[in-house]
Amino acid sequence: MIERIVRGPLLVPLDDGSVAWHPDGALAADGDGVLVFAGDWNELRTKASIDSRLVRISDGIILPPLLDIHIHVPQHPIRGGFVDGVPEDIPGGRLLAGLRRNVFPVEAKCSEIECARGVIEDFRADTLAHGVVGGAAYMTVSAGATEAALEMLGPSWSVGLVLMNQNCPENLRTDEPALDIDMARMAERFGRRLIVTDRFAVSVDSPLRRRAVELAKRFGLRTQTHLNEQTGEKRFVESTLYPDIPSYTEVYLRDGLLDHRCILAHCIHTRPEEWKIIRDSGSVIAHCPTSNLLLGSGVMPLDEVIEHRIPYALATDVGASPTVSMLAEMGRFLQVHLGRTARATPSEALWRSTLGPAQILGLEDQFGRLEAARPVSFIEVQPDSTAAANSADDAIRSILPKNLDHPAPVNRVTVAGEILFEKRGLAHA
Repeated sequence: MIERIVRGPLLVPLDDGSVAWHPDGALAADGDGVLVFAGDWNELRTKASIDSRLVRISDGIILPPLLDIHIHVPQHPIRGGFVDGVPEDIPGGRLLAGLRRNVFPVEAKCSEIECARGVIEDFRADTLAHGVVGGAAYMTVSAGATEAALEMLGPSWSVGLVLMNQNCPENLRTDEPALDIDMARMAERFGRRLIVTDRFAVSVDSPLRRRAVELAKRFGLRTQTHLNEQTGEKRFVESTLYPDIPSYTEVYLRDGLLDHRCILAHCIHTRPEEWKIIRDSGSVIAHCPTSNLLLGSGVMPLDEVIEHRIPYALATDVGASPTVSMLAEMGRFLQVHLGRTARATPSEALWRSTLGPAQILGLEDQFGRLEAARPVSFIEVQPDSTAAANSADDAIRSILPKNLDHPAPVNRVTVAGEILFEKRGLAHA
């Protein structure tokens, strides 16, 4: 039985990678927070007798909640400040220098649990205000801080205990004697939400990586890391750390990291033979256009990823990005790839921020699809004009922030029938 209806313009990602557009759409739900209908308002009216008292007019365009598959929780306080004070032409690249100057100090602070809890709460509130309800996140080398993040962020977030044991400060090195016990405890408590997190080949040696892979195998966990982000990083890995291995990607392949549905962030400076390894291993890519632009890393070759049929999703990579907004990331995706490929469309951007990451993260039963028998989970976003949108692409463009560095919050976030965020000034319904 229909208990409530939200009527308004509606964007629905589909399994074929397209997005359906209903200018006058509706979501109808039962009393248990489950959708019984999603589509055109007129179609709903022909199927059921509508009690007008059950209908609420949406506060903006309706779409599925957003997901971010690559983000660093402890870097939230310095979002946008990753390379502050780092010269653009610094030897070795701004990535490694920014880690040393700005990132490692804030991550060290998050080893203190009270500090970590404050950062996690701010992160949770900020992501939710921007319609981001889950994803895959990096925490720190602290098991206590990682457990706090898993507790506080909720079931749609996967979180990783970061592994590091070289080329990093002494106070940010993995507690290797306690690693097995810590991982076993967290795997028992949080199951597959725990993600084995190899920061990158620069800061993790092969013995620790292989040990982590064994833990992933033992507990059925997936893995995540960074790959081929900057040329200086790639050169250091291939020429200095692993000169006997043909490529950066093969370092991870040899050590087994790619055997566990690995999420690979960036993949910008990737050679042809490496694309094949990524594809054949079943790994996926977190594409971070804002981070890649602001850190001067380059542009990920989108056509190569699509032509190799490698699954990918958009991600903010905060703190390199100044905002956790996936709508801003969608805007940057279009900006960065404009003129480079016809594959970068608004519908592609939306799909890779909703249903695409839901499939990657195993959350598609909860998020990404707006259809009968799914939970009532959606966000409402104010368009930038009242002009009629003639297509899904038009509608998506209308909700992308004009200021990609400082986007406004979304209007409302509903998850499983419960309103989790509402912009001030909106009438609660």
